[in-house]
Amino acid sequence: MTPRAKPCTPSERSETADIVEAKLILRGKQATVREMLDLAEALKQKNRFGYARKLIGRARTIGTDDQKLLRKLRQRHALCTYKDQDLPVDSRLARALEILADGEDVSTTRDQETLGLAGAIYKRRWEVDTQKENLERSLSYYLRGYEQGPEGDQGYTSINAAYVLDLLASLEEHEARKAGTRSEIAAVRRGDARRIREELIEKLPPLVDQPNTRWLSEEWWFYATLAEACFGLGSYDEATEWIRKGKKSTEVPEWEFQSTALQLAGLARIQEDVLLSATEFENTDPGRVLTELLGHQVAASRTAYVGKVGLGLSGGGFRASLFHIGVLAKLAELDVLKHVEVLSCVSGGSILGAHYYLEVKSLLEKKADEDITRQDYIDIVRRLERDFLQGVQKNLRTQVAAEVLTNLKMIFLPGYSRTMRAGELYEKWLYSRVPDGNGSKPRWITDLYVKPEGEKDEFFKPRTDNWRRRAKVPDLILNATTLNTGHNWQFTASWMGEPPAGTNSEVDANYRLRRMYYWEAPERHQCIRLGHAVAASACVPGLFEPLALKGLYDKITVQLVDGGVHDNQGIVGLLEQDCDVLLISDASGQMGTQNEPSSGFLGVPLRSNSILMSRVRTEQYDDLMARNRSGLLRGLMFIHLKKDLDADPIDWITCQDRFEATDDARPASRQGVLTRYGLLKDVQRKVAGLRTDLDSFSEAEAFALMVSGYRMTEHAFTHEESLRAFPSEKGTPEEWSFLRIGRAMTETTESGRLLRHLEVGANQAFKVWRLLTPLKILAAVLAVAAAGGLVWLFGTYWSTSLIKVSTVGWIVIGVAGAAVLGKWLMQIVQFRSTLQKIGIGVGLALVGWLLARLHIWVFDRLFLRNGKADRVTGR
Repeated sequence: MTPRAKPCTPSERSETADIVEAKLILRGKQATVREMLDLAEALKQKNRFGYARKLIGRARTIGTDDQKLLRKLRQRHALCTYKDQDLPVDSRLARALEILADGEDVSTTRDQETLGLAGAIYKRRWEVDTQKENLERSLSYYLRGYEQGPEGDQGYTSINAAYVLDLLASLEEHEARKAGTRSEIAAVRRGDARRIREELIEKLPPLVDQPNTRWLSEEWWFYATLAEACFGLGSYDEATEWIRKGKKSTEVPEWEFQSTALQLAGLARIQEDVLLSATEFENTDPGRVLTELLGHQVAASRTAYVGKVGLGLSGGGFRASLFHIGVLAKLAELDVLKHVEVLSCVSGGSILGAHYYLEVKSLLEKKADEDITRQDYIDIVRRLERDFLQGVQKNLRTQVAAEVLTNLKMIFLPGYSRTMRAGELYEKWLYSRVPDGNGSKPRWITDLYVKPEGEKDEFFKPRTDNWRRRAKVPDLILNATTLNTGHNWQFTASWMGEPPAGTNSEVDANYRLRRMYYWEAPERHQCIRLGHAVAASACVPGLFEPLALKGLYDKITVQLVDGGVHDNQGIVGLLEQDCDVLLISDASGQMGTQNEPSSGFLGVPLRSNSILMSRVRTEQYDDLMARNRSGLLRGLMFIHLKKDLDADPIDWITCQDRFEATDDARPASRQGVLTRYGLLKDVQRKVAGLRTDLDSFSEAEAFALMVSGYRMTEHAFTHEESLRAFPSEKGTPEEWSFLRIGRAMTETTESGRLLRHLEVGANQAFKVWRLLTPLKILAAVLAVAAAGGLVWLFGTYWSTSLIKVSTVGWIVIGVAGAAVLGKWLMQIVQFRSTLQKIGIGVGLALVGWLLARLHIWVFDRLFLRNGKADRVTGR
């Protein structure tokens, strides 16, 4: 990795006194069981569940004779284990259940705290695997806790039982509506939930007057439980009154406010018959309760109702990058971009995603939250539309070999590769265009940390601090793949490594390379070039060398390749960050059909790999659809280049019952020449077939990709019911430059030239040679001349006996010389071999430079000139 002139200053390097103390105890400092439990409780309140879990685990090994304390230790240990995000989700949930069962039978226990934890763990399992039986199991534990009397746990298991009852009823009602009927089971569940809430309102308030529970008057959760019970019954004035009493009686931590708001917003959504937009919701009675809770902060209320929004930008070279620009353009028009909290990028999506993130970072650090408008995001995408395409048209793939000095570095300097060179070119030709004052200076990934204008907290943490902002600070995730383990590797502004969410301990026995904050890493890896991290994410196996990280883990050299090998849509990163609104822009290279697939030495494994990647993509899509159907997602957009491009079955040769795409086989709306998003299917097929490469893309190719992403996004937000919650602003459509090519993509009379250009664009090389007739003729002449020259050369060589004799003679002399001179001659040979390698290296550097410059100066310019939008559209 390229060293930095001065040390990084990571934003999270300062540690609290609690964490420092926890580390000392875990390293051997003596402490009592009670001291460790108290410290763990303090860490738990700050969401540092990993340290809390380890401390309680240490305390349990010491032991105590106090059975009540032992039970509390076991329960807190289970809680911190199931919430510790540094552990793989499947194993941490299973381990938490094992801890609960270590001392009591969970299937028969009457302890409400244990039952509440078991219910929470199984509810989390449902969130992970979408299996409804886990939600039913969760309900059974909560109900058993409720049956012990709400006074015993101040309504904790009871209020959660009512919530899960409504959640299950909502899922069942949704399925019944699709069948045109009514769910009797759902009606019973709604009734049970109502009965539980009524009992809570009756039995909980008197507790504050009893001597042993007067402490409840200073507990926010007591008031929040009563407010939720009233809220669920539709008694919104009473809910508001309990909220006011709670805020007046105690100082409420920020995370408790957020948790309460999310619970109430979720309850409102599952009790509504029709999904409202966030703006409409604010004017309802439930919306006004939420507004009162959050101190009339509209942004926080909208966040709670809409959900946490994640945007996934897939891999697929510059083809994907340009498609994503069209997606961003429509999202900017709809004023959705300000809601995005996580930006998970892969390969070509990482190249663009880093560029977009730098623009957003600059905006958020220059303007206060209340001053940021929809127009600011439109301006960002407009600059991307212009600057990114200009950078792409520098032909970065060829630029890798277009400098003699860097060619020599790649040949002779150990550790410096084409991958690292490509990353530096991303910074030079793309990221230097961002108007943030950094220009062409090297960019470091630790400098991506956003310090929003006007925020009081010096160390702004998007995961916990975003929810009250109108314009969110997105978490940037650059996804790569680790060749060592096969796991997902992530670079963020704060840390790098393999996240636990990408592993399943039941079927994956490979070690996991734990993620670390940069300041915790060995010194040489504390500062990493942004371009190198992006290049690792876009490191196509076979075309670029893996990015090597030596000395990061003991006796391990981490080798990173393209993130698309593991997850080409960036979905894992979004789910790990608990996003419940997923916007997936997928411009990856989808496998096409082949009439005569290769049976060659390379053809079969390459095709087999394509089949494997296609299956992974299909499985991920099916998982998202299952999550959406099960109610785990609040919103889903999944667009891809082959959307609506249906293919008919192929009849066998002697078939007399021919397949016809009638209304019985496919809806009439899918049989026309246009896709549902309004583009010609013939054009869209050519767009989907464009190369996934890092070379130049013409204006026509780029604009066609942008139009495709723009129209698909527009269609999704118009017709996807789950996206209605966004407080989107329709506004007047912008006059984007790429829309100049729109008619050629929607009208058959205008599409001819564009189709020819896009067809040529499917090729990795010699595109302009296939496009221009003079070059076609020249290519044919050169091919004939080359073939004739080879025939003449071989004929001359084998027919000249003098060459044969001299060759044999030199071989004899060489063998004899070696026998006589021995070791001395070998030293000369080694010396000459070294000189020969140097000469070959210099020659290759010069040849590579000459060929690269020739291509960029001549053929690339011809291709770009012929691919101008006005030329292709006939204007």
